[in-house]
Amino acid sequence: MKKSRIWELDFLRGFAIFMMIFDHLLYDLQNLNSIFVNFWEVDNTFFNWLEDFGRLYWYSDLRFFGHLFFISLFLIVSGISYTFSKSNLSRGIKLLIVALLINLVTYLIDVIFDADVVIAFGIIHMYALSILIIYLIRKIWDNDKLIFFLGSVIIVIGILIEFWEFNYILQVRLVDIPGLVIGTKAYGADNFGLIPYLGIMMMGTVIGNSFYKNKVSLIPTRKITNKNFFTWIGRNSLLIFILHQFVLYGIIILVGYFYGYRI
Repeated sequence: MKKSRIWELDFLRGFAIFMMIFDHLLYDLQNLNSIFVNFWEVDNTFFNWLEDFGRLYWYSDLRFFGHLFFISLFLIVSGISYTFSKSNLSRGIKLLIVALLINLVTYLIDVIFDADVVIAFGIIHMYALSILIIYLIRKIWDNDKLIFFLGSVIIVIGILIEFWEFNYILQVRLVDIPGLVIGTKAYGADNFGLIPYLGIMMMGTVIGNSFYKNKVSLIPTRKITNKNFFTWIGRNSLLIFILHQFVLYGIIILVGYFYGYRI
């Protein structure tokens, strides 16, 4: 018998992913003058407005707090989902392989197109490594109180070191890798260190064990939401997250082409 999915987790994950995609779209828009080599020569009013709007959003408090909220929502839901998986070790390793492929693909795109899209240690890297670390900790001592305490400490450390203030580096050396993994250093287009995000995901596993012991929906009435757009995104989150930036870039370049822009 096929197990029914918990719709509210799919919905919340999908909503968080959708908002992250929106965030990345606005990042692309504020970067239009870097995407198109003749951006200032074409000088289209609409595209100029899009770039200004993207920049206004990107450096706003709305973006700062919204980004943190939706990332946290995604990781809490991911932590809850961790408690449902039969093999988190296998899942973590598979995601780590995906993360390494992202390294390779973004590096090749950067070399070929000089697109400045290299990802050294992004959200998929952090997510995969967090799964493996939580798996290891719970193998040694599967205690929710301990996990809650460790998660709280990691979050507090993140706040104390001001995790949102990246120390950007121009090239990645072997000595820089610990800083990239922890989150004190950043390189490229997507940066998510373990601090404080590992702590947030740890909290999610505690929530999962506390409120979803029976692995059933806490809001069973789902006639309307079962085929909801956000629920669909939540069920296909990994594939959508991997492909969305390529789709966004493709649409921007295609539309820009008809307005006379060139890459």
